[in-house]
Amino acid sequence: MDRSAAWDATLRIVFGLFIIGVGNAVGGFLASTTGIAGLALYLLVAVPTFVYGMYYVVIGAGIVVEAATKSALSAADLTVEVVDSEANGRDDSGVDRDGGSDPSAGD
Repeated sequence: MDRSAAWDATLRIVFGLFIIGVGNAVGGFLASTTGIAGLALYLLVAVPTFVYGMYYVVIGAGIVVEAATKSALSAADLTVEVVDSEANGRDDSGVDRDGGSDPSAGD
């Protein structure tokens, strides 16, 4: 992973966690000062900020996963081989290729 991608991912994750923390703190403050209606205010503030913050956290984690996948695939040096199933003497298709007749019925 190059430095710019690492910084981008780090800043997105930290910003998302910061948004979640601020929303939770503001919601908790509103809940403690307004009594029973505070639960509704808490949910009104904390849930949207949680969703918005998690959006940034997931985007940042996606950047990390994408870079790690590219690195792993380039280091693995994989090759793909296509094998014909009939050439191996094995037919996994489940289709009866002899016209549907029962081989024991011909006797």
